[in-house]
Amino acid sequence: MRKKIVMYFRKRPLSHDPFEAFGIKKSIYHEFFRRGVSSNFDMFIASGERNYEHPLQFKNTFIYTSNHFEPYSEEISADAIFDRSGGTFFPPKEIGNKTLNCIEFKCLCNDKNSMKEFLGDLMPKSEKIHNQKELFSRIGTYKNSPLVVLKPSRGMQGKDIIIDSPKNIEQIKLKSETEYTLQEFIDTSSGIPEITPSHHDFRIIIVNGEIVLSHVRTPRDGSLLANVAQGGSIQEVSVKDIPSFIREAVWKVQSVIDKKYDLPLYSIDFGVQNKTTPFIFELNDQIGFPSEIMVGSNLFIEKILESLKKRAFRKESATIV
Repeated sequence: MRKKIVMYFRKRPLSHDPFEAFGIKKSIYHEFFRRGVSSNFDMFIASGERNYEHPLQFKNTFIYTSNHFEPYSEEISADAIFDRSGGTFFPPKEIGNKTLNCIEFKCLCNDKNSMKEFLGDLMPKSEKIHNQKELFSRIGTYKNSPLVVLKPSRGMQGKDIIIDSPKNIEQIKLKSETEYTLQEFIDTSSGIPEITPSHHDFRIIIVNGEIVLSHVRTPRDGSLLANVAQGGSIQEVSVKDIPSFIREAVWKVQSVIDKKYDLPLYSIDFGVQNKTTPFIFELNDQIGFPSEIMVGSNLFIEKILESLKKRAFRKESATIV
């Protein structure tokens, strides 16, 4: 019997081409579904909290066939789930080994303060901030630094990140319902040898225990934020060209994450100070597909399908501990 793979979104309109607006990434999503079908899977896409029923049931899905999606009238039971829902509402803990990724790993990646506790000195010095009083009391430890970083501990895409002097950061009025991270500023202006000459964010993408992609993001003029959502630019870096000192840092993290969280799909974002000292900015569990012009896109698809195949052929779910 063919196994059923479901790509699950929280809020994506479904149609004969749900990826129509994805530009140069559209073809890679279609290639993922095509190769899944050729690997003897039935490939589905599902969307919406109302269309999921515990533990692995989905309704109102679309099935990929003949290079497009068609509505599927029957409710299906997934053998493996490629979770694209974002946030931490899904998946339930009980089906952790049927999903890419499990909820425990998603929770880690959605909390920068938890990341710091997990990664220790591999990340920049940072403080957990809950209120104005804590900000006032802890900003003093950064008084000799020209710049410091303040950001929501559960933010994403570079939103609401403030990089400024300690004096100015101290004047920021915090939102009462938000937990923050106060962090040492890592000066990446010296660049990475053979990769980029100046400010950057270097991303390594890993799935099924293997580095499959890497790229460097650089800020737009006048900014220190390299996020593409904040106007940064992106350039692929061949996996073979990743500097050895960054590879060493990757393996330190990967040896723990892959074992504890069942070989997830994730990225590690690095900033390099003084050309040779890497610091991890953050981990990410929701990885956008590469564009069709990226050389590593084939390996990216191959390893995701391998990971889903492993999950699909498990006979029963088990909690990740």
